Amino acid sequence: MRKIFWIIPALWLVPGPLLAEPVDLGQAVRQAVSERPMTQAARFDAEAAQAAVGEARSHYLPRLTLSENLLWTDEPGGSLFISLNQEDLVLSQDADRYNLPPSRKDFETRLTLDQPLYDPDIAYGLRRAEAGAAAAEAGARRSAESAAFAAFRAYLDVQRGQSAQGWAESSSREAAEIHRLAGERQRAGVGLKADTLRAGVQVAEAERRQVALDNDLAIARRALALAMGKEGESADIAGPLTPEQFAEIPPGTLQRGDLEALALQAKEAELAREQSRAAWLPKAALSASYALHDGDVPFGSEADAWTVRAGLSWELFDGFSRSHGTARATAAQSAAEARRLEAARQARFEVEQARLRAEEARRSRKAALLGLAQAEESQRLLLQRYEAGLADLAELLSAQSSLDKARFDAVNAEAMLILALGNIRYQSGTFLNNLLHPEENNP
Repeated sequence: MRKIFWIIPALWLVPGPLLAEPVDLGQAVRQAVSERPMTQAARFDAEAAQAAVGEARSHYLPRLTLSENLLWTDEPGGSLFISLNQEDLVLSQDADRYNLPPSRKDFETRLTLDQPLYDPDIAYGLRRAEAGAAAAEAGARRSAESAAFAAFRAYLDVQRGQSAQGWAESSSREAAEIHRLAGERQRAGVGLKADTLRAGVQVAEAERRQVALDNDLAIARRALALAMGKEGESADIAGPLTPEQFAEIPPGTLQRGDLEALALQAKEAELAREQSRAAWLPKAALSASYALHDGDVPFGSEADAWTVRAGLSWELFDGFSRSHGTARATAAQSAAEARRLEAARQARFEVEQARLRAEEARRSRKAALLGLAQAEESQRLLLQRYEAGLADLAELLSAQSSLDKARFDAVNAEAMLILALGNIRYQSGTFLNNLLHPEENNP
């Protein structure tokens, strides 16, 4: 009957893991990089920035425009102009023919070509767009790194939950065994009922802890699926991670995409300042058109004419607008450079902090494993002494509590060390390089 009592909860817990899809860390990271909305948004931003480069480059090309306009007037100058364009002007000695003309219509069909010859705005606009596209690409890489690191943490949470569930099950079995021994001693007349009740409390606490850890594991599996870009699903891990999978990288390594993006944004701000100063230069352009004129129907061809025009314009005074624009661009460049400098300093601090925390986690793991071995031996010896009647229940329960804590500390220390080693790579910008092939590390 006791076996059935333990089998029923176990069967109740089975469907969750079976329904969860097992994935290894590489699969989790790939899906996080490709399917999470945050990484997709960053990739689309990069695509938009790249399209802006083509848009800026297109300003070097000519513009071809087709237009159709109707002019209907009895204004003397307009009427004469229409007559000339339609090539039907008839000279007259009567001034009234020109001063009081009848209303006339002119359908003008015009094909116009505009070609810039020299415009600093186009050149600087293209260079700024290229810098912006490179910055967006670097930002997309950092977004992919962030998504990958989030998937790594979620994967590690599932691993920690499974390990914690394992030691919770061991604690439950051990608490049940202590409760059984206390009951047998009470029935044999060598133990107190109070001891049996205290042991029962220990069993209840172990069961409560196991339920809480089961819930934590279920939540961790859902969080892993969410980190992989899935909604309303669960994912299980295919195998545990080990510290050996995350060897430390050489000091001084810093390849973060966000720092590269900030540097490129500072470069774009510098180009904006140069562009504002180039606004003092003249601009030159070429324009050509071919026109058809007809007095009766659109797109008619009673008369035709062509025009070619080349021009240079030089704005000599604009109310100090260009001076203020240069001052604004200079301040914006200084701000962008200050942001880059602040981020670079912070990044170097975060890398060094991650290294120190990793060393701390390594020592904590070593101490936790030593403490676990000592707690297991202490609990084993006290259990034997209790069975022989040489130790009281309070000592055994205290040893069991110490063992439970030591198990938790060991599980947590292992996870914290792996997390700390992964964090070194994330803060240095090489996390994806450690997990994916170079051709895959390109969002």
